Amino acid sequence: MARGRATDLAERNQIIQQHQNGISQLQIGRTFCLTQSTVCNIIKRFTATGNSRPRKAPGRTLTLSNREVRLFRRHIRKNMHMTVADLVTWARQGFLKTISEASKSRYIKRRG
Repeated sequence: MARGRATDLAERNQIIQQHQNGISQLQIGRTFCLTQSTVCNIIKRFTATGNSRPRKAPGRTLTLSNREVRLFRRHIRKNMHMTVADLVTWARQGFLKTISEASKSRYIKRRG
């Protein structure tokens, strides 16, 4: 979770350019009104990856495993007339996991 304002791409590129010109991290931070640790993290990310963009956050893990998703999709295909609430109760009994109706709706939408 981000704790402050995000630095835009142009600003990050300027920070990297000033670092390559030999300006100290403290002076760069004062110029852009950023902390030294923020400047240091931008420079570290650039030297490690060659790109100044932050990585995409991994996100939350899915409730169901791949096998359970396949079983759920198969059950949906066989029982297209069932409501989402009925599918949720079937999945809770079959998979022994607590799954919300919103998650089930998401799995149904991903199936198309």
